[in-house]
Amino acid sequence: SGISMPTSSNTTLVKGRCSSILMQHCPACFAGVLFGRPLSEGGNIHIAMDRNFHHRHQQFVGDCPRFYNPAYFLPKAQVDEVGHRIQSLHKRAPKKHTSSVPDEVIDQCEHSYEAVDEKKQKAVMDSFDDTGVMALICWHDIPLFFANIDSPSEQQKYAVALLEHLFSLVPQEANVIALYDVGCVLSQSLSHYDILPSLVTLCLQFATTAMHAYGHEWACQLEYNPWMCIGLGLSDSKGTERLWSRFVKLIGIQCSSSVSAYSALTKILQTHTHREAKAPLVDR
Repeated sequence: SGISMPTSSNTTLVKGRCSSILMQHCPACFAGVLFGRPLSEGGNIHIAMDRNFHHRHQQFVGDCPRFYNPAYFLPKAQVDEVGHRIQSLHKRAPKKHTSSVPDEVIDQCEHSYEAVDEKKQKAVMDSFDDTGVMALICWHDIPLFFANIDSPSEQQKYAVALLEHLFSLVPQEANVIALYDVGCVLSQSLSHYDILPSLVTLCLQFATTAMHAYGHEWACQLEYNPWMCIGLGLSDSKGTERLWSRFVKLIGIQCSSSVSAYSALTKILQTHTHREAKAPLVDR
Protein backbone atom coordinates (compact mmCIF):
# COMPACT_ATOMS: atom_id res chain seq x y z
CA SER A 1 0.00 0.00 0.00
CA GLY A 2 0.99 3.66 -0.07
CA ILE A 3 1.61 3.71 3.69
CA SER A 4 5.21 2.56 4.08
CA MET A 5 5.82 2.17 7.80
CA PRO A 6 7.64 -0.54 9.74
CA THR A 7 5.58 -3.29 11.30
CA SER A 8 6.34 -4.75 14.72
CA SER A 9 7.74 -8.27 14.69
CA ASN A 10 4.80 -9.70 16.68
CA THR A 11 2.23 -8.59 14.09
CA THR A 12 0.86 -11.31 11.82
CA LEU A 13 -0.14 -10.00 8.41
CA VAL A 14 -2.84 -11.73 6.40
CA LYS A 15 -2.93 -12.13 2.63
CA GLY A 16 -5.82 -10.57 0.77
CA ARG A 17 -6.77 -8.42 -2.21
CA CYS A 18 -8.78 -5.26 -2.65
CA SER A 19 -11.46 -4.99 -5.32
CA SER A 20 -10.25 -4.42 -8.86
CA ILE A 21 -11.97 -1.01 -9.04
CA LEU A 22 -9.83 0.23 -6.13
CA MET A 23 -6.66 -1.17 -7.66
CA GLN A 24 -7.51 0.61 -10.91
CA HIS A 25 -8.01 3.88 -9.03
CA CYS A 26 -4.71 3.73 -7.12
CA PRO A 27 -2.43 0.67 -7.31
CA ALA A 28 -0.05 2.26 -4.80
CA CYS A 29 -2.74 2.20 -2.09
CA PHE A 30 -4.76 -0.89 -2.98
CA ALA A 31 -2.60 -3.36 -4.92
CA GLY A 32 -0.90 -4.66 -1.77
CA VAL A 33 -1.56 -8.25 -0.70
CA LEU A 34 -0.73 -8.13 3.04
CA PHE A 35 -3.17 -6.68 5.55
CA GLY A 36 -3.55 -6.48 9.31
CA ARG A 37 -1.01 -3.79 10.28
CA PRO A 38 -2.31 -2.38 13.59
CA LEU A 39 -3.94 1.05 13.59
CA SER A 40 -1.39 2.15 16.20
CA GLU A 41 1.30 1.56 13.58
CA GLY A 42 -0.49 3.38 10.77
CA GLY A 43 -2.89 0.71 9.55
CA ASN A 44 -3.03 -0.34 5.90
CA ILE A 45 -5.02 2.40 4.19
CA HIS A 46 -5.31 6.14 4.78
CA ILE A 47 -8.27 7.97 3.24
CA ALA A 48 -9.81 11.42 3.59
CA MET A 49 -13.37 12.72 3.22
CA ASP A 50 -14.60 16.22 2.60
CA ARG A 51 -17.68 18.02 1.26
CA ASN A 52 -18.04 20.95 -1.09
CA PHE A 53 -21.21 23.04 -1.11
CA HIS A 54 -20.32 24.91 -4.31
CA HIS A 55 -21.20 21.92 -6.51
CA ARG A 56 -24.98 22.37 -6.70
CA HIS A 57 -27.70 21.38 -9.15
CA GLN A 58 -30.66 23.64 -9.89
CA GLN A 59 -34.06 22.06 -9.41
CA PHE A 60 -35.69 23.44 -12.57
CA VAL A 61 -33.10 21.80 -14.87
CA GLY A 62 -34.23 18.25 -14.13
CA ASP A 63 -32.64 15.26 -15.79
CA CYS A 64 -32.31 13.77 -19.26
CA PRO A 65 -32.67 10.21 -20.59
CA ARG A 66 -30.05 8.09 -18.85
CA PHE A 67 -27.01 7.50 -21.03
CA TYR A 68 -24.32 6.85 -18.41
CA ASN A 69 -24.28 4.62 -15.36
CA PRO A 70 -22.23 6.46 -12.69
CA ALA A 71 -19.31 4.38 -11.48
CA TYR A 72 -18.07 6.86 -8.90
CA PHE A 73 -21.25 8.35 -7.41
CA LEU A 74 -23.09 6.25 -4.84
CA PRO A 75 -26.77 5.73 -5.75
CA LYS A 76 -29.18 7.95 -3.84
CA ALA A 77 -31.06 4.86 -2.62
CA GLN A 78 -27.87 3.49 -1.06
CA VAL A 79 -27.18 6.74 0.80
CA ASP A 80 -30.81 7.14 1.91
CA GLU A 81 -30.85 3.58 3.28
CA VAL A 82 -27.92 4.49 5.51
CA GLY A 83 -29.77 7.63 6.59
CA HIS A 84 -32.90 5.66 7.54
CA ARG A 85 -30.74 3.22 9.51
CA ILE A 86 -29.09 6.05 11.44
CA GLN A 87 -32.44 7.68 12.23
CA SER A 88 -33.83 4.38 13.48
CA LEU A 89 -30.83 3.73 15.71
CA HIS A 90 -30.90 7.24 17.17
CA LYS A 91 -34.35 6.52 18.58
CA ARG A 92 -32.74 3.99 20.93
CA ALA A 93 -30.68 4.73 24.02
CA PRO A 94 -26.96 5.13 23.22
CA LYS A 95 -24.57 2.41 24.27
CA LYS A 96 -22.24 2.98 27.18
CA HIS A 97 -18.63 3.36 26.14
CA THR A 98 -15.39 4.68 27.54
CA SER A 99 -13.60 7.42 25.65
CA SER A 100 -10.50 9.49 26.27
CA VAL A 101 -12.45 12.55 25.11
CA PRO A 102 -15.59 13.47 27.13
CA ASP A 103 -18.86 13.50 25.19
CA GLU A 104 -19.40 17.12 26.24
CA VAL A 105 -16.25 18.15 24.37
CA ILE A 106 -17.29 16.32 21.20
CA ASP A 107 -20.74 17.91 21.44
CA GLN A 108 -19.14 21.35 21.46
CA CYS A 109 -17.19 20.50 18.30
CA GLU A 110 -20.39 19.25 16.65
CA HIS A 111 -22.44 22.34 17.52
CA SER A 112 -19.79 24.72 16.20
CA TYR A 113 -19.67 22.97 12.82
CA GLU A 114 -23.44 22.52 12.61
CA ALA A 115 -23.98 26.26 13.05
CA VAL A 116 -21.71 27.06 10.11
CA ASP A 117 -23.28 24.45 7.81
CA GLU A 118 -26.87 25.41 8.58
CA LYS A 119 -26.23 29.03 7.62
CA LYS A 120 -24.81 27.88 4.28
CA GLN A 121 -27.51 25.36 3.46
CA LYS A 122 -30.80 27.00 4.47
CA ALA A 123 -30.36 29.67 1.80
CA VAL A 124 -29.98 27.21 -1.10
CA MET A 125 -32.46 24.38 -0.42
CA ASP A 126 -35.32 26.19 -2.20
CA SER A 127 -33.40 26.51 -5.47
CA PHE A 128 -31.25 23.38 -5.63
CA ASP A 129 -32.04 19.67 -5.35
CA ASP A 130 -28.39 18.67 -4.91
CA THR A 131 -26.69 21.19 -2.64
CA GLY A 132 -23.18 19.75 -2.54
CA VAL A 133 -20.88 16.79 -3.08
CA MET A 134 -18.93 14.66 -0.61
CA ALA A 135 -15.78 12.93 -1.81
CA LEU A 136 -13.63 10.10 -0.49
CA ILE A 137 -10.02 10.15 -1.67
CA CYS A 138 -6.99 7.94 -1.10
CA TRP A 139 -3.61 8.92 0.37
CA HIS A 140 -2.39 9.97 -3.07
CA ASP A 141 -5.26 12.46 -3.56
CA ILE A 142 -7.03 10.24 -6.10
CA PRO A 143 -10.85 10.44 -5.79
CA LEU A 144 -12.42 7.05 -5.15
CA PHE A 145 -16.15 7.69 -4.66
CA PHE A 146 -18.63 10.57 -4.35
CA ALA A 147 -22.06 11.12 -2.81
CA ASN A 148 -24.48 13.89 -3.72
CA ILE A 149 -25.62 15.97 -0.74
CA ASP A 150 -29.37 16.57 -1.03
CA SER A 151 -30.41 17.53 2.50
CA PRO A 152 -29.95 20.58 4.75
CA SER A 153 -26.59 20.61 6.51
CA GLU A 154 -24.06 17.82 6.32
CA GLN A 155 -25.64 14.68 7.71
CA GLN A 156 -23.57 11.69 8.78
CA LYS A 157 -25.24 9.39 6.25
CA TYR A 158 -22.97 10.58 3.44
CA ALA A 159 -19.71 9.84 5.23
CA VAL A 160 -21.04 6.55 6.61
CA ALA A 161 -22.26 5.43 3.17
CA LEU A 162 -18.87 6.19 1.62
CA LEU A 163 -17.02 4.32 4.37
CA GLU A 164 -19.40 1.36 4.19
CA HIS A 165 -18.90 1.17 0.44
CA LEU A 166 -15.12 1.30 0.82
CA PHE A 167 -15.08 -1.50 3.40
CA SER A 168 -17.16 -3.69 1.08
CA LEU A 169 -14.27 -3.55 -1.40
CA VAL A 170 -11.29 -4.25 0.89
CA PRO A 171 -10.27 -7.42 2.78
CA GLN A 172 -11.80 -7.96 6.18
CA GLU A 173 -8.34 -7.61 7.80
CA ALA A 174 -7.64 -4.19 6.26
CA ASN A 175 -7.22 -1.43 8.86
CA VAL A 176 -8.29 2.02 7.68
CA ILE A 177 -7.57 5.49 9.06
CA ALA A 178 -10.09 8.11 7.93
CA LEU A 179 -9.40 11.83 8.10
CA TYR A 180 -12.53 13.97 8.25
CA ASP A 181 -13.09 17.52 9.48
CA VAL A 182 -15.59 16.26 12.09
CA GLY A 183 -14.06 12.82 12.51
CA CYS A 184 -14.37 13.15 16.26
CA VAL A 185 -18.16 13.51 16.00
CA LEU A 186 -18.55 10.55 13.64
CA SER A 187 -16.31 8.42 15.85
CA GLN A 188 -18.52 9.24 18.84
CA SER A 189 -21.68 8.30 16.91
CA LEU A 190 -20.23 4.94 15.86
CA SER A 191 -19.35 4.27 19.51
CA HIS A 192 -22.86 5.13 20.71
CA TYR A 193 -24.82 3.23 18.05
CA ASP A 194 -24.28 0.14 15.90
CA ILE A 195 -24.37 2.12 12.66
CA LEU A 196 -21.58 0.02 11.17
CA PRO A 197 -20.79 -3.64 11.99
CA SER A 198 -18.28 -4.22 14.76
CA LEU A 199 -15.95 -5.91 12.24
CA VAL A 200 -15.73 -2.53 10.50
CA THR A 201 -15.45 -0.25 13.54
CA LEU A 202 -12.65 -2.38 14.99
CA CYS A 203 -10.68 -1.78 11.79
CA LEU A 204 -11.43 1.94 11.59
CA GLN A 205 -9.77 4.92 13.25
CA PHE A 206 -10.70 8.58 12.81
CA ALA A 207 -8.69 11.77 12.81
CA THR A 208 -9.65 15.34 12.00
CA THR A 209 -8.18 17.08 8.99
CA ALA A 210 -5.04 19.09 9.65
CA MET A 211 -6.64 22.24 8.25
CA HIS A 212 -9.62 22.12 10.62
CA ALA A 213 -7.95 20.51 13.64
CA TYR A 214 -7.22 23.76 15.45
CA GLY A 215 -10.89 24.75 15.34
CA HIS A 216 -11.67 21.86 17.67
CA GLU A 217 -11.57 21.78 21.45
CA TRP A 218 -8.12 21.17 22.93
CA ALA A 219 -9.15 17.85 24.51
CA CYS A 220 -10.38 16.75 21.07
CA GLN A 221 -7.13 17.78 19.40
CA LEU A 222 -5.09 15.62 21.75
CA GLU A 223 -6.94 12.55 20.45
CA TYR A 224 -7.86 13.42 16.86
CA ASN A 225 -5.37 16.00 15.54
CA PRO A 226 -3.40 14.12 12.84
CA TRP A 227 -0.17 15.83 13.92
CA MET A 228 -0.64 14.30 17.38
CA CYS A 229 -1.83 10.81 16.37
CA ILE A 230 0.72 8.04 16.39
CA GLY A 231 1.03 6.25 13.06
CA LEU A 232 -0.39 8.91 10.74
CA GLY A 233 2.96 10.17 9.51
CA LEU A 234 2.44 13.00 7.01
CA SER A 235 -1.21 12.25 6.31
CA ASP A 236 -3.12 15.52 6.59
CA SER A 237 -6.04 15.25 4.10
CA LYS A 238 -5.03 18.42 2.26
CA GLY A 239 -5.50 16.41 -0.93
CA THR A 240 -9.24 17.11 -0.78
CA GLU A 241 -8.50 20.81 -1.28
CA ARG A 242 -6.41 19.97 -4.34
CA LEU A 243 -9.31 17.87 -5.64
CA TRP A 244 -11.79 20.74 -5.29
CA SER A 245 -9.30 23.01 -7.01
CA ARG A 246 -9.22 20.67 -10.01
CA PHE A 247 -13.01 20.37 -10.02
CA VAL A 248 -13.66 24.12 -9.85
CA LYS A 249 -14.29 24.20 -13.61
CA LEU A 250 -17.37 21.99 -13.09
CA ILE A 251 -19.19 24.33 -10.69
CA GLY A 252 -20.86 26.44 -13.36
CA ILE A 253 -21.56 23.46 -15.61
CA GLN A 254 -23.19 21.41 -12.89
CA CYS A 255 -25.78 24.05 -12.01
CA SER A 256 -27.40 23.93 -15.46
CA SER A 257 -26.62 20.41 -16.69
CA SER A 258 -28.69 17.27 -16.23
CA VAL A 259 -27.73 14.91 -13.44
CA SER A 260 -26.59 12.22 -15.88
CA ALA A 261 -24.50 14.68 -17.88
CA TYR A 262 -22.75 15.92 -14.75
CA SER A 263 -21.86 12.35 -13.72
CA ALA A 264 -20.31 11.78 -17.13
CA LEU A 265 -18.34 15.04 -16.95
CA THR A 266 -17.05 14.09 -13.52
CA LYS A 267 -15.86 10.78 -14.95
CA ILE A 268 -13.85 12.61 -17.64
CA LEU A 269 -12.27 15.05 -15.18
CA GLN A 270 -11.58 12.25 -12.71
CA THR A 271 -9.65 10.34 -15.37
CA HIS A 272 -7.59 13.49 -15.94
CA THR A 273 -7.02 13.73 -12.18
CA HIS A 274 -5.72 10.14 -12.12
CA ARG A 275 -3.17 11.01 -14.79
CA GLU A 276 -2.04 14.10 -12.89
CA ALA A 277 -1.62 12.09 -9.69
CA LYS A 278 0.80 9.73 -11.42
CA ALA A 279 3.08 12.64 -12.37
CA PRO A 280 5.40 14.21 -9.75
CA LEU A 281 3.96 17.36 -8.16
CA VAL A 282 5.89 20.09 -6.40
CA ASP A 283 3.56 20.13 -3.39
CA ARG A 284 3.33 16.38 -2.91
